[in-house]
Amino acid sequence: MFGLYYTHQTQVISLPLLAVRAKASIKELSAQVKLTQTYANDASFPIEAKYSFPIPARAAVYGFTMVKQDGTRVVGSVLEKHEARKTYTTAVEKGQQASLVEQHSPDVFQVSVGNIPPKEQVEIELLYATELGEDEDNDSVRFHLPVNIGARYGKASESTPSPLTTTLLVASSTTPFLSITADVEAVAAISKIGSPSHTVSTELGPDPALPNFQELPFVNYARISLSSDSALDKDFVLTFKSAGLDAPRCVAETHPTFPTTALALSFVPRFTLPDLARQEFVLLVDRSGSMGGARIAAARKALVVLLRALPHQDTRLQIVSFGGRSAPLWPDGSRVYTQTTLEEATHHVDGMQADFGGTEIRRALEGCFQGRALDRPTSVLVLTDGEAYDVDGVLRVVKTAVAAAPDGAPLRVSVLGIGNSVSTAMCEGIARVGNGTCMLVGEAETSFTGKIARLLKAARAPLLSNITVDWGRPVVEESTLEDDFEVVEKEEGTKEEEAVEKADVAEIKPPLNVFDETMDPTQLNENEPPPPASVVLPPPLTVQQSPFKIRNLFPGTRVNVYAILQGRSSLPQTVTLRGVSPDGAEIALPVPVTTSRLPSTPALHALAARKIIQDLEDGQQNEALADPADADLLARTVRASIVRLGTTYSVSSAHTSFVAVDETLPSMPPLSYVPVATRRGATSPRRRYQFVNNPGSDSDSEEDELDMTVNIMRDNITKVAERGERLDSLAESSSSLSVGAQGFRRPALPLPAAASSRR
Repeated sequence: MFGLYYTHQTQVISLPLLAVRAKASIKELSAQVKLTQTYANDASFPIEAKYSFPIPARAAVYGFTMVKQDGTRVVGSVLEKHEARKTYTTAVEKGQQASLVEQHSPDVFQVSVGNIPPKEQVEIELLYATELGEDEDNDSVRFHLPVNIGARYGKASESTPSPLTTTLLVASSTTPFLSITADVEAVAAISKIGSPSHTVSTELGPDPALPNFQELPFVNYARISLSSDSALDKDFVLTFKSAGLDAPRCVAETHPTFPTTALALSFVPRFTLPDLARQEFVLLVDRSGSMGGARIAAARKALVVLLRALPHQDTRLQIVSFGGRSAPLWPDGSRVYTQTTLEEATHHVDGMQADFGGTEIRRALEGCFQGRALDRPTSVLVLTDGEAYDVDGVLRVVKTAVAAAPDGAPLRVSVLGIGNSVSTAMCEGIARVGNGTCMLVGEAETSFTGKIARLLKAARAPLLSNITVDWGRPVVEESTLEDDFEVVEKEEGTKEEEAVEKADVAEIKPPLNVFDETMDPTQLNENEPPPPASVVLPPPLTVQQSPFKIRNLFPGTRVNVYAILQGRSSLPQTVTLRGVSPDGAEIALPVPVTTSRLPSTPALHALAARKIIQDLEDGQQNEALADPADADLLARTVRASIVRLGTTYSVSSAHTSFVAVDETLPSMPPLSYVPVATRRGATSPRRRYQFVNNPGSDSDSEEDELDMTVNIMRDNITKVAERGERLDSLAESSSSLSVGAQGFRRPALPLPAAASSRR
């Protein structure tokens, strides 16, 4: 569950969640989502509160607004991550109302809201764009709105918000409710629409508020809303079918500010090539505790379908169960696929339960890669909910194994994500770096054989090569946005300037106190490390594309390719997909370009920038950025590239964050930090603090704040006194032991004569 919380003394306290509203505008094959959450601070003092919320890993967060109770709208802007946090902290210390949006993983974000006045409400509006996924049938797509952060296995990083590791992040005593509306616009008649996760009401036809709505094709539009309030207990899924959704199309969007154009090419390949002649299939099944109930039942059902659909000729099979440990069905390696092995595997699947403990997915993948056959291609199909923290480590293992596979025995990794709170960052990430594909199945879905068929077709398809897109522009460096982008430290002035600065400072320096009782001589000053050398980026290319390298096309699996074109040149009339089939046949697919019908905000630019950032994070960066042999320089160059993309196109990422500061006069004095005792009364290595107003505040809650402060100080004094008593007792015991030890002293022995003479 996601929600707003603050820390009071030793407790994490949730705030009332008054309303959650999600409004989706679904057009073409993308969706723009406005997520609005309304909270109330029912405390009697101003607080700094935080909340965590899920976003699809494939989405781009590109808009953030904080709405105060008086209606003031504070629009956020994107800054480099540390700069954004510094801006936020400074504003909060000044007493200004401010908020900060940070990415903690590709599918989990956290918002901090500082200086929420007592007994007031605040609204947080987030805007993100996301592409649609594949569904069960041809010409059908899936819109996924996550509302739940599943409990994840493993050790969270220090940047991960604490509510993910506790059960304290709950809503108020009143169950929160979610209202969802979605406006769907298709290029042809909508033949089927519904939700496998919730009960919805459907109304065909365009919104009457649209201009000339009576002239619009009635059957191409639909409006969806929840028919009743739904608790935030599972993700919302909407599917619809319309003729031509699988057909090639390319949409373009001109940026309202910058001289750039974003394009998105999308289609579902339909071609027939001979399957790979020989192959090994490894079915890696998550049997951890989180896969209990409907999830393991769905995994068993999927495995039965997969086992009966494997090719009969020269195929090897292995099934590996994993959780806190891994257990292959055949410890000595994969077996030839025969009727006997099929029956043995089916019997094994029928008895599967979620009884393997934790989710050690990285260790399980490493074992699969080490034990794979090296005389043929291997396809690993992972069935999991992906609920583990170690996303980066898992993706690194998969990427390394795929890159190290020999040409004659390539490796692919695909994923069937199962559950109502699947980690899209884990599941889609594995498939992306594993040169495979990913399909998602909810716990309430009863039929998903079409998705399994897509997975299997992708696993059996031969590799295509030299796949490129001709965007109608040459790929060269362009300086339309910036002549260069430089990450530098503070510039050093001349010696004369520095001398003047020192003189100015010396004039206003106070007298030096050589006996400052507040100074602790045993305290070690923590100085920042010396700054690294500056990074200078080349100008952006005229064509920035994602995926940077298109590694394959799979029949039945949607392909999405994005590009940002620099310059104000006219839009290309067509773009062309090119490639070479395994038998040497040329591939050329021209696709006409149309204008995007998403709302006027640059949603397509944000989505394209997010995909390019994802490529950089995956290591698919242009080698021209830096020397790959210099790992440190390469990492800093990639980071600088991500910061440039994020700040230019207002996209939140691992290195860029949204910050919003109300620049009006502070409504309250700067917040103070009051140390809080830990639960056990011991001094924690990390001090815990609670924000309270400075003395002298004329707010209505001053009396409560003083009472709270006195209680905290009284608690701390009591704990210190108790510790002092324990120290006194220890000292008395030590003294008694010392006295008692005197009786055990032996008299000094006389030295030998030789030793005495030497002395």
